[in-house]
Amino acid sequence: MKYTVIVTPKKAILDPQGKAIKNVAQNYLGKTIDSIRVGKYFEIETDEPLETVEKLAKNILSNEVIEDYRVLKS
Repeated sequence: MKYTVIVTPKKAILDPQGKAIKNVAQNYLGKTIDSIRVGKYFEIETDEPLETVEKLAKNILSNEVIEDYRVLKS
């Protein structure tokens, strides 16, 4: 089974990298962009169940204090 884990900063957390990319993109395009958030993307192939991958995402791949994560079956 293949899983995708997406980790992003929580909405309340400042994302300076996303803000910097947003400013460059707006200058490049000459258009307004409301928001860009930077995160992490993982592809995991395993025979383990979804619960195991969720445990991995919560405890190893993300910092639950400042990040949210989503696990998707691919």
